[in-house]
Amino acid sequence: MSTGELLEVKGKAPNETNHFQMRNSDIPTETFHVYLVMAGLMDCELFAQLFRLDPRLKLDASADLDYAFACCLRYRPEVVIVDPKCHADAVARTVDLVIQGHAASAILFDDRLCEGLVAAILPFHQISYLTRHLKGQALVDATLHIARTKERVFDPAISDRVLRTSRGWRLRTDEGQPGLAGLTHRERQVLVLLARGKSVRDCAEQLCVSQSTIDNHKTRLMKKLRVHKATELVHLAIRDGLIHV
Repeated sequence: MSTGELLEVKGKAPNETNHFQMRNSDIPTETFHVYLVMAGLMDCELFAQLFRLDPRLKLDASADLDYAFACCLRYRPEVVIVDPKCHADAVARTVDLVIQGHAASAILFDDRLCEGLVAAILPFHQISYLTRHLKGQALVDATLHIARTKERVFDPAISDRVLRTSRGWRLRTDEGQPGLAGLTHRERQVLVLLARGKSVRDCAEQLCVSQSTIDNHKTRLMKKLRVHKATELVHLAIRDGLIHV
């Protein structure tokens, strides 16, 4: 796959999807600060070597999410790249980091495509999603593009299903096929809590709603996902990247 195959959703108009490709005229003369947070030291070193070959990038890397995000609070990088597996709360903390302005943009860099995780981050326009199926230079080019333009980028395996509509970003589902993309934001929240072993009462207290409301969400999400047992929710949540074990 060439770097030109990386697709990016610009969202200039509802349902508009465009190709992303770095051209010579696009190459910025300035440099950008990137913080890389991987799940292990070997990954940090591997990807750090790749990024440091490009003089347009000033890179820091760590396998410690707490340390990395403490540095982001101080230096405010243009892009933070986070492996969702590096910490149990990596995704939620990455969302908080960009919302609070401690990083201009973020990339969740996953081992494999997790549809549920893509759906979960769609409301946050500063967060892009890529997987290791990309060749190394494609990741570097995407990072440079995001740093310079603040436009979000999605992995080619799912980019044609990501739509920006008049009601916001959404992930198109195949008709008649169950999937986490069809859940509402609140239903995904309930699913994650249930999959982590929380009771209906626990969910209600954490989300500040009634237990009957949680029961209704649970009934609807199980119907949408076509599951009948709570244990099946755990498998779905792990499979689609909403929780890590």
